Order: sequence, then structure tokens, then C-alpha cells
Amino acid sequence: MIVFSLFIALVLERLRITPEGWQVNDAARRFDTWLSEHETYGKARGHATFGPFLLLLPAFLLAVLMLFNISGFAILLLNILVLTLAFNCRPYREALKRWYLATERDDTESQATARRELLPDDSALSLGQQLVWLNFRYFFAVIVWFILLGAPGVLGYIFLRANAERISRFMGWVDWLPVRIAGVAFLLVGHFSNALQPWLSSLKATPDNQDVLLSLAEAAEAFPGDSEEESAEPQAMLGLARRATIILLVAVAVATLMGWLV
Repeated sequence: MIVFSLFIALVLERLRITPEGWQVNDAARRFDTWLSEHETYGKARGHATFGPFLLLLPAFLLAVLMLFNISGFAILLLNILVLTLAFNCRPYREALKRWYLATERDDTESQATARRELLPDDSALSLGQQLVWLNFRYFFAVIVWFILLGAPGVLGYIFLRANAERISRFMGWVDWLPVRIAGVAFLLVGHFSNALQPWLSSLKATPDNQDVLLSLAEAAEAFPGDSEEESAEPQAMLGLARRATIILLVAVAVATLMGWLV
């Protein structure tokens, strides 16, 4: 069921079958605001360590619901529903498409507009680095948590991801394991020898996960910095991220065939 749920959800996202407003980020942010301003929950939400756990209440309720004797078909529908919400990054996908088209026709104004939708002007990241990070947040990490905790884990990740700027320390622990798993995938689909030592070093400490992921991606891809094509770096980095996601899906499929996952 894990493989089938992932396959259907990815197809729905890729074909843009779901409505354009099929997103939960705004609702997740409003929920966090409501918790922070509530006279009962506000103090608990403000706790630096335990406060972010309140954002997992919807995931906990979903987990309780799935404990009841509901049919396998209903669970499948719930899986697909939650996964399509998690995978939905259509605004970024459309902005990237516009950026590529503007780059091909040398339309600098449209290119700059599309780039701002993908990457804030004050960001220190390159466009390729941002694409790797977005692919991780919207696909790779989602798949990892779905494998580990099912639909409730994905729903919890959605609510945490939407409020990541407010709970950056907590997200550091949430993303720690998926980032290291992504590093293994980069090793397998990129330059293994170049990325092995950085990946081993990432296990010894808990630095910023974004820095770890991007350093591993750059080591695995070994992109030449003197390329004159503006779209070369984003294409190379996004290609690496997509290959890493594909190998994760292949690993899930193999584990299912071996009977390790159901």
C-alpha cells in the first residue's frame, strides 16, 4: 500500500490534477497563530522545547482515527489525500517553468520575477541550491516520514514545515534523519568518493541541516563553476535531487517486494 499510495499521489501532483488551491500551508500557519494567541494553549506553545509539539495535534487526531477499524480502501484514500497535500508545490513548479522559458528567450525582467518567486532576494543560496532544498522539503523528506510514520507522520511534517521559520531549532531535529538519508542517496547517484567524507562528518555533529544537505549535494554533483550557461547549475542540481528521490522510491519498491514494507 505504501508504494501504491506514493505512486498515485506523485502522478496526481505531476499531472496537476488536484486543484490549484489544494494546499494546507496557510491553514497550518493560522493554526500556529491560533495556538500562540489562545489563552489556554498560548503559554505552552511559547515553550521553546515542547511548544512545537502542539503543531502535531492534527497528526495525532489522524493517527487516532486510523486506529479504528476502517477499511483498507479508506486508509489508501487518506494516504493519497495527505500525500498530495504534502507534495503540492505547484507555485514553485510554475515559477521554475517560467524562469526556464525566460532564460531561453533572454527575457531578463520575466526571469528576475520568476526567480524571486523561487528564491528571496536576501537569500544567500544559488537557484540550484534552492531547488535542491525545495525538492527535499516537498518530496524526499515527505517520503521518508511516510515510510516511517504513515499519513499521520506526513501530516505532522506538513504543519511543521509550514511554520519552519518559527520553530527552526525543532525542525533541525525533524530534518536530521531525512537529510542524512538524502546524503546516502546523493552518494549512490552522484560522485560517491567526493561526498563520502562530508557525509561521514555530518553524522558527528548537528549543524544546520540545510548547509549539510547543500554541501553533500555539491560534493556529489561536482558541478563546474565556470559554466557560462545560466541554467546549467539549476539543471544539474535539480537533476541530482530528482535522481536521489527516484532511488528512494526504488528502495521502497524493493523493500515492499521483499516483504519488509506493506
